[in-house]
Amino acid sequence: MRRLAVVFATLGLALMVALTAWVAWGHWPDPVRGELEWEPDAILVLGGGNIDRPTEARRLATRFPEVPVLVTGDGGMIYDELISQGLPRERLIHETHATSTIENARFTRKILDRLGAERVVLVTDWFHVPRSMEIFQREQPGREFFPVFRPRPEPLNDWHRYGSTRERIAVIHNLIRHGIWPF
Repeated sequence: MRRLAVVFATLGLALMVALTAWVAWGHWPDPVRGELEWEPDAILVLGGGNIDRPTEARRLATRFPEVPVLVTGDGGMIYDELISQGLPRERLIHETHATSTIENARFTRKILDRLGAERVVLVTDWFHVPRSMEIFQREQPGREFFPVFRPRPEPLNDWHRYGSTRERIAVIHNLIRHGIWPF
């Protein structure tokens, strides 16, 4: 019995070391940007990030001037930035309660239903694409999502390096808490 406990403790320690190494130094996928081939019913901007998300949202809003823009979980930063960039308030919908990607997906479901949105552009960051797409497809089955993001910068700046490291921790958290694995 004691021997079995030592084996499990050793395996647990090895797993913790491997996960810590992956979080600190592991490779993170660089998703390929596709070309949007349909007109969306809504542009959904996930909160967080730096200037990349509102910049991409503004580009899409200009390309699709009749499509509503839904901002979720950003504490007002992206929403305010889009207004300062000239988007009219009446075109923007602001979901203010989400504090995580899971909540982004859950709290926007009814709003997107009300808009009749079947095809949605999901604006996020390059490092957030795998997890956010997995979560949205799981939480809102039957709705089509297309990720839009600015490409991974080379070399990575501090913000992108920090963001991709934080994203690895979020992947582990979502696996343990929600059973979501984006790879």
